Amino acid sequence: MAAALEVPLPTAYHLLNTLTEEGLLTKLDDRRYQLGPRVGVLAEAFAAQISAPEHLVARLRELSDRTGETSYLSAWRRGDSVLLSIIEGRQAVRVSGLHLGYSGLTHARASGKVLLAYGPPGTIEAYLQSHAMETPTGRTVNDGGALQAEAARTRAAGYAVDEEEFAEGVSCVAAPVADGSMAIGISAPSERFRERRAELIDTVVEIASMTMIPSLRSATA
Repeated sequence: MAAALEVPLPTAYHLLNTLTEEGLLTKLDDRRYQLGPRVGVLAEAFAAQISAPEHLVARLRELSDRTGETSYLSAWRRGDSVLLSIIEGRQAVRVSGLHLGYSGLTHARASGKVLLAYGPPGTIEAYLQSHAMETPTGRTVNDGGALQAEAARTRAAGYAVDEEEFAEGVSCVAAPVADGSMAIGISAPSERFRERRAELIDTVVEIASMTMIPSLRSATA
């Protein structure tokens, strides 16, 4: 550990002892370490928060400024897509029912598709087991096989599109940010989205890519 962290051996011992005393690590009988019980508490606290990281909010503002559309930041929290931030655009259209903290219909939302596609193995299966495939519009994905196929397309393209799947007359595009546990996107009236489709997709993907960790950026290149 000392070699990997490039710190003196006494410093490594001190760090390990401190983390063990705080319950963040547990020392095993064979002198190896594993995560301690308090890590679970931290994970639960992180999953429960709905505040948006400021550096991602800045990108969200840039996205709204460049496209003129309402932009959104969503994150994966407790098995669902949760809306963390909304920035109004110059020619914005707000999707009825969406508000800070909103979660639900993840399979029908562009951001939700991104989070399902980039989640750890088993994410989609767990979602299907715990959620009904509700269909708010006639275009909504309504079975597990179709959702799996949509996730594969999303990973291949690096973005997801919702064309009137969540709300009639509204279309959205979203892309992963950071490590793929969050997504940014925009919504627009469907007619305007069709007219500007390539431009809007390219802008969302470009701004999202500025926040991605290198491994995820190369995976979607």
